[in-house]
Amino acid sequence: MIPPLVLGGNVITLFTGFAKTGVPGVGILAAILLANLMEETRESVGTLLPLLIFADLFAVGTYRKHTDWKVVRRILPPTICGVALGAFALGHLHGERFDLMMGGLVLFQLTLDLLRQRFKLDKLPHHILYAVFFGVLAGVTTTLGNMAGPLMTLYLLSLGLDKHRFMGSMAWFFLIINVIKVPIFIVHGMITAETFLTSLSFAPGIVLGALLGRRIFKHIPQTPFKVIVQILAALAAFRLLGWLG
Repeated sequence: MIPPLVLGGNVITLFTGFAKTGVPGVGILAAILLANLMEETRESVGTLLPLLIFADLFAVGTYRKHTDWKVVRRILPPTICGVALGAFALGHLHGERFDLMMGGLVLFQLTLDLLRQRFKLDKLPHHILYAVFFGVLAGVTTTLGNMAGPLMTLYLLSLGLDKHRFMGSMAWFFLIINVIKVPIFIVHGMITAETFLTSLSFAPGIVLGALLGRRIFKHIPQTPFKVIVQILAALAAFRLLGWLG
């Protein structure tokens, strides 16, 4: 009989695999649900990281031909700076304070994107300071809780990328950043031999979710894809702020 923790973990990580190859935005559900499933939040964050890298490899294998490397190279340096800041803050910002900060940032980005569209500020997302600002925020939030997905989703959408370039750029960006985070998590005791074994037991859910996401992605038109992703990002923000039960 499958232990309840393993069964629950695989159901949760199915969302992670699905998000990486199908509908970005669903992945934050995995981070939230896994934190609820496991007793220790830091342990859940460390357990999830190897699984994210596994899912990133599926995404890169699927969408590597569509990567916009100009976009990736632009956002990587400030994100790496944000990772360094997040590593420094790991011992100081967790739990409710982090959730409120993250939810507020996602809503801020959503509002900024709506204002950009309303006032035709199409050059704003291409300004270097825009990339620096959200790159740093993404680096901090991904280091503290593997929760930069909504921020990066909205950043890439604001650049006007079609859904294939979006997925290719997202895949390589997160694979690089998540690999960089591994030694940081090991040093802080968030990835241990025990958490890695737990990650391995949750891996089948990644495979199933990634394969399912690849099949569904092909059938989602461009405009609904953007709307779905924005709605999921907003719901994630509401959940982090405690506005949803």
